[in-house]
Amino acid sequence: MINKLGLLLMLVGMLSCRPDDQFTGVSAGAAGRYIVTAYIDSGDTLFSLQPGSTGYKPGINKLGVSSFTVELAIAGANQLTMKTVYWRKGVQSTFGKEVNVQLTNIDYQFTLPETNSGTFYEGRVGRFTGLFYEHIVGGGFRILPSGDSLSLNSSSPDVVIVAQPGR
Repeated sequence: MINKLGLLLMLVGMLSCRPDDQFTGVSAGAAGRYIVTAYIDSGDTLFSLQPGSTGYKPGINKLGVSSFTVELAIAGANQLTMKTVYWRKGVQSTFGKEVNVQLTNIDYQFTLPETNSGTFYEGRVGRFTGLFYEHIVGGGFRILPSGDSLSLNSSSPDVVIVAQPGR
């Protein structure tokens, strides 16, 4: 009798549920938090983390940043809000943008809704690896190195960000 009552309640509960649009569409597959493991500007690695036995170990940090992440939040079935977040000297900085998402055989590929002719953009999350990769030339944002003695090799941004899924 208890099993039948439990089954009946579970069936009623399932029938009363409505699908949540937030978790449908291509964008749901790429959404999540990613830990930045490399930030490269014009060929110079300015930030890196190395895999360790209990997480990531510090590598290069010419930026003087910590808690460096990329957060992908669902904005629509085929659109994400991308926020790059980092801390430097106790101050949080955030850069956000919208990206369109398309699923291929191996990647969730990103495109910018609008780009000017001088900007090159390539972004993706591996469908099976979960690896985040973004490359933008001539636009977007740029994190300047910390300290007065460090300078950038180029006046035109050419930034690559690589990140692993956060746990």
